[in-house]
Amino acid sequence: MENIYDVLTTCPLFRGMNYAMIEDVLGSDDISIASFGAGEVIAKKDMAYSGLMVVLSGSVEGIFTYPTGQKAAIETLSPGELIAPAFLFGGYNRLPVDVVAARDTRIMTLHRGLLFELMQEHTLILSNFIDIISNRAGVWQKRIYALSYKTLREKLASYLLDHTQNGSPEVPVPDIKEIADYFSATRSALVTVVEGLEKKHIVEVEGDVIKVINRSALKDILK
Repeated sequence: MENIYDVLTTCPLFRGMNYAMIEDVLGSDDISIASFGAGEVIAKKDMAYSGLMVVLSGSVEGIFTYPTGQKAAIETLSPGELIAPAFLFGGYNRLPVDVVAARDTRIMTLHRGLLFELMQEHTLILSNFIDIISNRAGVWQKRIYALSYKTLREKLASYLLDHTQNGSPEVPVPDIKEIADYFSATRSALVTVVEGLEKKHIVEVEGDVIKVINRSALKDILK
């Protein structure tokens, strides 16, 4: 098996475990590793999800396709992160979106039976998994709340408030189209909204970063 344990020490499923501990518990044939090229589909929407996928290298995107055919990147995952852990168990264990490699990527699949055994044998892994599911529920609750706003200006205000705080007011936007896709909007429409906020001195755009300079004004947009 490839030397994957340095990456897995950053994985939330193995939080609190060191390199040697992870290597010891994963000494099993129930793990598989596969490589995918940029743009390649790793798993399709509604596919039965029988093993927990972990990003080892590269990055992946969860792509949602609207009835109109428009596609939106719902989430981007980096090395050490888990793909759709909440859909591994339960009566409906099917993926809610297409999973696509954003660039050359390696994926480890931890098969469901082995994961269940690990959770029975190691309470730390069980506790970590429960925390992961709970945290994911909180994230999706925030997203549903943000998407409930009607205007793109309201959605962006909610997004910026959720992704910044007083001590860390900046949001990196290496590709503003990613945020536009998140709201199912065009890049030009989002740029227009950002420019409007900038003219009102609510945000500043500095290269590939949006900096919030007036949080109270953003909150007023949502009233």
